[in-house]
Amino acid sequence: MEKSQIVFFEDQDFLGKSYDCKGDSVDLHGFIHRCNSVKVEGGWWVLYERNNYTGYQYVIGPGEYNEYRRWMGFNDCVRSCRIIKNTKGPYKLKLFDRPNFDGQSLELTENMKAMQEKWMRQEVQSCKVLDGSWVFFEHPNFCGRQYLLEKGEYKHHSEWGALKAAVGSIRRMTEK
Repeated sequence: MEKSQIVFFEDQDFLGKSYDCKGDSVDLHGFIHRCNSVKVEGGWWVLYERNNYTGYQYVIGPGEYNEYRRWMGFNDCVRSCRIIKNTKGPYKLKLFDRPNFDGQSLELTENMKAMQEKWMRQEVQSCKVLDGSWVFFEHPNFCGRQYLLEKGEYKHHSEWGALKAAVGSIRRMTEK
């Protein structure tokens, strides 16, 4: 099994105070005060702007990110993180156009670069993750705010952390 590890740096280009993290962390503020660069040495991670896994989410995989814009960060604030599980598949997701799994639905097993490819709406009100882990993006082409959805049921868009039901693209979380 791959070793999961991420290293946070307070300054850009992997400089300044650093913190090696090997697992979920509900509050990183005791280790670093800001985060301007990151090295992911193993696994896929979701970084959160606030502690307790809240605020903006940033999904990142193995690699080096020399400044926060490289992981689509809005600022240098990372307060919690956790390892993403279920990145091996299979993948199955069911979208609904109304809350509580009501209305029209669409089942997915592959990435969708633009929602209008198969979905006539700009919004997803509820969904069921039947297999795998998925990321919803606010805009097409995997851009904008990100929301990690792991296996389970989400009766309302607020349950995956979104303020609005807008979903522009969807990506499966795969190891590669």
